[in-house]
Amino acid sequence: MRSAHAMFYADGYGVSIDALAQHAKVAKPTVYAHFASKEAILEAVLRRADDAWFGTLDAELARREGDPVERVMAPFDLLVADLPDPAYHGCLLINSAAASLAADHPAHRALTAHHTRMLAVFESLLADAGAAGPAPLARQLLLLYDGVKARGLIDHSGAAAQDARAAATALLTSALPA
Repeated sequence: MRSAHAMFYADGYGVSIDALAQHAKVAKPTVYAHFASKEAILEAVLRRADDAWFGTLDAELARREGDPVERVMAPFDLLVADLPDPAYHGCLLINSAAASLAADHPAHRALTAHHTRMLAVFESLLADAGAAGPAPLARQLLLLYDGVKARGLIDHSGAAAQDARAAATALLTSALPA
Protein backbone atom coordinates (compact mmCIF):
# COMPACT_ATOMS: atom_id res chain seq x y z
CA MET A 1 0.00 0.00 0.00
CA ARG A 2 2.89 2.38 0.78
CA SER A 3 4.24 1.80 -2.69
CA ALA A 4 0.91 2.68 -4.33
CA HIS A 5 0.57 5.77 -2.14
CA ALA A 6 4.05 6.97 -3.10
CA MET A 7 3.40 6.44 -6.80
CA PHE A 8 -0.05 8.06 -6.87
CA TYR A 9 1.31 11.01 -4.91
CA ALA A 10 4.40 11.47 -7.07
CA ASP A 11 2.95 10.68 -10.49
CA GLY A 12 -0.83 11.08 -10.20
CA TYR A 13 -3.65 8.83 -11.19
CA GLY A 14 -2.07 7.94 -14.56
CA VAL A 15 0.17 5.33 -12.92
CA SER A 16 -0.40 1.93 -14.48
CA ILE A 17 -1.01 -1.37 -12.71
CA ASP A 18 2.22 -2.61 -14.31
CA ALA A 19 4.16 0.28 -12.78
CA LEU A 20 2.49 -0.24 -9.39
CA ALA A 21 3.38 -3.94 -9.44
CA GLN A 22 6.97 -3.22 -10.49
CA HIS A 23 7.42 -0.56 -7.82
CA ALA A 24 6.00 -2.91 -5.15
CA LYS A 25 8.22 -5.71 -6.45
CA VAL A 26 5.28 -8.06 -6.96
CA ALA A 27 3.79 -9.72 -10.01
CA LYS A 28 0.81 -8.07 -11.68
CA PRO A 29 -1.45 -11.06 -10.82
CA THR A 30 -0.57 -10.49 -7.15
CA VAL A 31 -1.91 -6.97 -7.39
CA TYR A 32 -5.15 -8.26 -8.90
CA ALA A 33 -5.40 -10.95 -6.22
CA HIS A 34 -5.79 -8.14 -3.67
CA PHE A 35 -7.53 -5.44 -5.70
CA ALA A 36 -10.12 -5.69 -8.46
CA SER A 37 -8.91 -2.55 -10.26
CA LYS A 38 -6.69 0.49 -10.14
CA GLU A 39 -9.67 2.41 -8.77
CA ALA A 40 -9.88 -0.06 -5.88
CA ILE A 41 -6.20 0.48 -5.12
CA LEU A 42 -6.65 4.24 -5.23
CA GLU A 43 -9.70 4.02 -2.99
CA ALA A 44 -7.74 2.02 -0.40
CA VAL A 45 -4.80 4.43 -0.60
CA LEU A 46 -7.06 7.45 -0.17
CA ARG A 47 -8.95 5.87 2.74
CA ARG A 48 -5.68 5.06 4.49
CA ALA A 49 -4.29 8.57 3.86
CA ASP A 50 -7.52 10.11 5.16
CA ASP A 51 -7.49 7.94 8.28
CA ALA A 52 -3.84 8.82 8.88
CA TRP A 53 -4.63 12.56 8.60
CA PHE A 54 -7.48 12.34 11.08
CA GLY A 55 -5.33 10.26 13.44
CA THR A 56 -2.67 12.96 13.37
CA LEU A 57 -5.29 15.68 13.80
CA ASP A 58 -6.92 13.87 16.73
CA ALA A 59 -3.54 13.58 18.46
CA GLU A 60 -2.84 17.27 17.90
CA LEU A 61 -6.28 18.25 19.18
CA ALA A 62 -5.71 16.17 22.30
CA ARG A 63 -2.36 17.90 22.81
CA ARG A 64 -4.13 21.27 22.63
CA GLU A 65 -6.89 20.28 25.04
CA GLY A 66 -7.97 23.25 27.13
CA ASP A 67 -7.25 25.90 24.48
CA PRO A 68 -10.30 26.00 22.18
CA VAL A 69 -8.95 28.71 19.89
CA GLU A 70 -5.65 26.89 19.31
CA ARG A 71 -7.62 23.70 18.62
CA VAL A 72 -9.41 25.47 15.75
CA MET A 73 -6.01 26.41 14.33
CA ALA A 74 -4.59 22.87 14.59
CA PRO A 75 -5.46 21.78 11.01
CA PHE A 76 -3.65 24.80 9.58
CA ASP A 77 -0.62 24.26 11.79
CA LEU A 78 -0.44 20.61 10.74
CA LEU A 79 -0.51 21.56 7.06
CA VAL A 80 2.59 23.71 7.47
CA ALA A 81 4.40 21.41 9.94
CA ASP A 82 6.66 19.73 7.37
CA LEU A 83 7.13 22.68 5.02
CA PRO A 84 9.10 23.94 3.23
CA ASP A 85 9.36 20.72 1.28
CA PRO A 86 10.11 20.71 -2.46
CA ALA A 87 8.63 17.20 -2.65
CA TYR A 88 5.22 18.43 -1.50
CA HIS A 89 2.72 17.99 -4.32
CA GLY A 90 -0.43 19.21 -2.62
CA CYS A 91 -3.21 17.00 -1.30
CA LEU A 92 -3.49 13.45 -2.63
CA LEU A 93 -7.27 13.55 -2.18
CA ILE A 94 -7.72 16.78 -4.15
CA ASN A 95 -5.21 15.79 -6.81
CA SER A 96 -6.86 12.40 -7.31
CA ALA A 97 -10.35 13.89 -7.53
CA ALA A 98 -9.13 16.45 -10.07
CA ALA A 99 -7.72 13.66 -12.25
CA SER A 100 -11.17 12.14 -12.74
CA LEU A 101 -14.15 14.40 -13.06
CA ALA A 102 -16.77 11.66 -12.66
CA ALA A 103 -18.70 12.32 -9.45
CA ASP A 104 -19.00 8.60 -8.74
CA HIS A 105 -15.24 7.98 -8.99
CA PRO A 106 -13.62 6.66 -5.78
CA ALA A 107 -11.46 9.78 -5.55
CA HIS A 108 -14.52 12.03 -5.50
CA ARG A 109 -16.18 9.86 -2.88
CA ALA A 110 -13.01 9.99 -0.75
CA LEU A 111 -12.72 13.77 -1.05
CA THR A 112 -16.41 14.20 -0.21
CA ALA A 113 -16.00 11.99 2.86
CA HIS A 114 -12.92 13.98 3.91
CA HIS A 115 -14.76 17.29 3.54
CA THR A 116 -17.73 15.98 5.49
CA ARG A 117 -15.42 14.94 8.33
CA MET A 118 -13.46 18.20 8.25
CA LEU A 119 -16.65 20.28 8.29
CA ALA A 120 -17.84 18.34 11.33
CA VAL A 121 -14.46 18.83 13.04
CA PHE A 122 -14.36 22.55 12.30
CA GLU A 123 -17.98 23.05 13.37
CA SER A 124 -17.42 21.18 16.64
CA LEU A 125 -14.20 23.05 17.40
CA LEU A 126 -15.84 26.39 16.61
CA ALA A 127 -18.81 25.61 18.85
CA ASP A 128 -16.40 24.63 21.65
CA ALA A 129 -14.58 27.94 21.17
CA GLY A 130 -17.87 29.83 21.53
CA ALA A 131 -18.03 31.09 17.94
CA ALA A 132 -21.33 32.52 16.79
CA GLY A 133 -22.65 30.72 13.71
CA PRO A 134 -20.25 27.78 13.64
CA ALA A 135 -21.68 26.13 10.48
CA PRO A 136 -21.01 29.00 8.02
CA LEU A 137 -17.66 29.70 9.65
CA ALA A 138 -16.74 26.00 9.37
CA ARG A 139 -17.39 26.19 5.61
CA GLN A 140 -15.19 29.28 5.37
CA LEU A 141 -12.39 27.55 7.25
CA LEU A 142 -12.71 24.54 4.96
CA LEU A 143 -12.16 26.85 1.98
CA LEU A 144 -8.99 28.18 3.57
CA TYR A 145 -7.86 24.65 4.45
CA ASP A 146 -8.40 23.42 0.88
CA GLY A 147 -6.72 26.51 -0.49
CA VAL A 148 -3.55 25.69 1.41
CA LYS A 149 -3.47 22.20 -0.05
CA ALA A 150 -4.15 23.39 -3.59
CA ARG A 151 -1.60 26.19 -3.32
CA GLY A 152 0.95 23.63 -2.19
CA LEU A 153 1.17 22.37 -5.76
CA ILE A 154 3.28 25.40 -6.65
CA ASP A 155 4.32 26.93 -3.32
CA HIS A 156 6.30 24.56 -1.10
CA SER A 157 7.29 27.24 1.41
CA GLY A 158 4.42 26.93 3.86
CA ALA A 159 3.45 30.56 3.36
CA ALA A 160 -0.04 29.58 2.19
CA ALA A 161 -0.72 27.72 5.44
CA GLN A 162 0.60 30.63 7.47
CA ASP A 163 -1.59 33.05 5.48
CA ALA A 164 -4.61 30.76 5.87
CA ARG A 165 -3.98 30.53 9.60
CA ALA A 166 -3.90 34.33 9.84
CA ALA A 167 -7.16 34.57 7.86
CA ALA A 168 -8.75 31.83 9.99
CA THR A 169 -7.69 33.67 13.14
CA ALA A 170 -9.30 36.87 11.87
CA LEU A 171 -12.52 35.03 10.99
CA LEU A 172 -12.59 33.28 14.35
CA THR A 173 -11.84 36.47 16.28
CA SER A 174 -14.75 38.25 14.57
CA ALA A 175 -17.07 35.34 15.49
CA LEU A 176 -16.12 35.16 19.16
CA PRO A 177 -18.02 37.08 21.81
CA ALA A 178 -16.31 40.30 22.85
